[in-house]
Amino acid sequence: MATHAAIAASDVIRRRFTALGEAAGLIGDPQVRHRGTLGGSLAHADPAADYPAPILAFEAETRVLGPKGERTIRAAEFFVDMLTTALGPGELIAEVRLPAPPAGTGSAYAKFPHPASRFAVAGVAAAVTLEKGSVRRARIGITGAAAKPSRAAAAEAALEGGPATADRIAAAAAKAADGLTCLEDLVASAEYRAHLVTVMARRALEAAVRRAGGA
Repeated sequence: MATHAAIAASDVIRRRFTALGEAAGLIGDPQVRHRGTLGGSLAHADPAADYPAPILAFEAETRVLGPKGERTIRAAEFFVDMLTTALGPGELIAEVRLPAPPAGTGSAYAKFPHPASRFAVAGVAAAVTLEKGSVRRARIGITGAAAKPSRAAAAEAALEGGPATADRIAAAAAKAADGLTCLEDLVASAEYRAHLVTVMARRALEAAVRRAGGA
């Protein structure tokens, strides 16, 4: 039942899970942010919703309750297809758990919003952990571009294990749309959405690295 406005205003979220707070603050308008909830948004699974990107980047877990009892669903398994999740009949989201980020982690969310609805035409959340200037861990979640949100595995692999230089960030971001089947509709072509993913990935990664203590 945590509202978007409460998440955006939380000191703990802003400090430890910055990308999630940024996503919450960019949802819709004040009326929506004060009435809509994290659980409701995740259960609805709109392909252009903001939350899935940071939920994937932080590798969150969702605790659900239903007729058969309680179970936990990992973020990577939660989003199944457009407007479809791993929730079963009668199951409700009771809790969203975010693992504490390792020391040296910075995160950010960047999106290209639809000018009317403010939904994400493409949105990217990045969580980057630095150790002595090298990227020890990178997690990148993408929303808006395809029928369901996903991780940018190729971009993560391209960034991990080396210094967080501008060139390496740009090279990793260029791979962010690899493997995506982007949507094509009146809002944007598939080609344009793929391009937006790479641009938003670069912005999110650059901000995440700065917040992690990088250059």
